[in-house]
Amino acid sequence: MLPAEILRSIRYRQSSGFPMPADLKARALKAIESLAPINAEYHDAITQVLLDYFGGSNIQTAKGAFKRAMANAFGDAFDMGWAMGGGEFPVDANAADWYTARQNAELGYIDMLFQQAKELKKEPDFDVLPWVNERADNYTSTLAAVFNAGKLLSLKNQSLTWRLGNTEKHCATCSKLDGQKHRASWFVSRDYIPRKPGAGMDCGGYNCDCSLEDKEGNTVTA
Repeated sequence: MLPAEILRSIRYRQSSGFPMPADLKARALKAIESLAPINAEYHDAITQVLLDYFGGSNIQTAKGAFKRAMANAFGDAFDMGWAMGGGEFPVDANAADWYTARQNAELGYIDMLFQQAKELKKEPDFDVLPWVNERADNYTSTLAAVFNAGKLLSLKNQSLTWRLGNTEKHCATCSKLDGQKHRASWFVSRDYIPRKPGAGMDCGGYNCDCSLEDKEGNTVTA
């Protein structure tokens, strides 16, 4: 079964009130192997929603469609990270609290996006397509951080090492963290999550390409 089909199968069962058994869900998510199909589906959904809005759709309809797409993508990315880290379903209370707070924050960002879109829609010469593409790219990029958080939360007390990315300049936090070993929970509690928008590092995580490695040297973050 293709990755996109696996995602649709999980989501269909959940929406129908017949969720997959926990062990089967974990195996299914691991079989997807990468965020690529989740990213692609979310990017396409955002693009379509925004183009529809600028094409004349109702703002509440468009906003609702965007939020549903976000909930699906965030849920898939977080659950995949949790499964990849070896976590069992359902996720624990700490992980659920993190996810709820992060999703609520994203709902607020989507509301602000449509406030901006509403004003831009009034401009007769506004170039819609480049703006829509940039928004789709930016919102899709947040899935890596959601995946990373899910995986780190499932790893809990496992020791991880911070590794600098390939950018020429690094913020003071990332530079200080380079080579440091801590439990996965230590990084999460301080919001040191690579690629998380608004993360606790001085760079804010927006363009951070640092990573975390396990004791075998395997990269555990997207």
